[in-house]
Amino acid sequence: MRKWKQIAACCLTAVLAVSGPAATVWAGSPEFARTPEEWAKLRDNVLEYDELSGLIHEYNVTVQKNQLDINDKKKDDRVTRDEFAQYYRDAASDARSAITGDNAIADANNAVAAAQADENADKNVEDLTVYQLTYDQQEANLVATAQSSMISYFQQLLELQSAKDSLEFLEAQYQSTLVKQSAGMATQSDVLAAKQSIQTTQAAIEKLTGSVEETRQKLCIMLGWKYSDSPEIRDIPKVDMERIAAMNPEADKEAALSNNYTLKINKRKLENAMADITKSTLTRTISSNEQNINSDLVKNYQAVLQAKASYEQAVAELELESKNMDTAERKQAVGSLSRLDYMRQKNTFNTKNIAVKKAQLTLFQAIQTYDNAVNGLASAGG
Repeated sequence: MRKWKQIAACCLTAVLAVSGPAATVWAGSPEFARTPEEWAKLRDNVLEYDELSGLIHEYNVTVQKNQLDINDKKKDDRVTRDEFAQYYRDAASDARSAITGDNAIADANNAVAAAQADENADKNVEDLTVYQLTYDQQEANLVATAQSSMISYFQQLLELQSAKDSLEFLEAQYQSTLVKQSAGMATQSDVLAAKQSIQTTQAAIEKLTGSVEETRQKLCIMLGWKYSDSPEIRDIPKVDMERIAAMNPEADKEAALSNNYTLKINKRKLENAMADITKSTLTRTISSNEQNINSDLVKNYQAVLQAKASYEQAVAELELESKNMDTAERKQAVGSLSRLDYMRQKNTFNTKNIAVKKAQLTLFQAIQTYDNAVNGLASAGG
């Protein structure tokens, strides 16, 4: 007990010294589970993509609750399949003991409960390994969700920037329309249309601003910060094109099968199964799992190739637009291009530039989804 108090005191000192997730919630692991450098990286007020797994493991409330549940099951000696089955048999015994002969309805209900508990004991396929694998799968899915949320956060920021760029051009276009109207070259309808475009874009900016903040808050809460905290969120890493070249669904199939959480859970349940019908059902399920995992891996690989093609097309369109932008710069410098036409070209260039960044994030997400599938999260279909 003294040892744990000392560890707790050290943890408290560390928590009080930081403003990151540790300032909000206790870590799930004891202090000696990581090096001081690793703890410092997790406890600072900076969020980096490669920290997501560690932050989920240490500070996510669901993961911590699952660990407490596993610890409780160990304390209750509910570790093996037989011990879990005994839980149901004890319940059946209690129900039978409650049959007194004094109340026919109560006795009938207790008899049904006893029979159902006995049936559950016979069909039970749970043990501590199944629970641990289930919780490991849940943690891995939480990490994948955090990854997607962080990528989405930057995609939304890009959409917001694009909308703000468009607003700048639309406001200039509106002013130009007013000038044309005063010169008899534009109608009141033209003015109203230009003004409506501004209002529509302003509404979109307001909505996007709310979405960005909502995504940021959800990400913070998942990772141990308070929703009102403002950690520095670092950029998503660059896409590793060599990683794409190294992808091979056929070669990765074995790893995807051996790592898959759903498949491991069902295989463990089959080992635990006693009833023939349960064994038969699980055998069919496992066969279906294996087929689904293989097809999901191929589907994710094809999604990577499609995202890569879209990214390359966006890059090519930006290169072309860059030439148009250079031309516009030269024309503006010699006074042969109006301010509005220059702003139109600049807005088009900015749109293409943002499209490249968004396509890169989409490609990064596709690669991550494929890697997650290889590492155990391929859709097994139950």
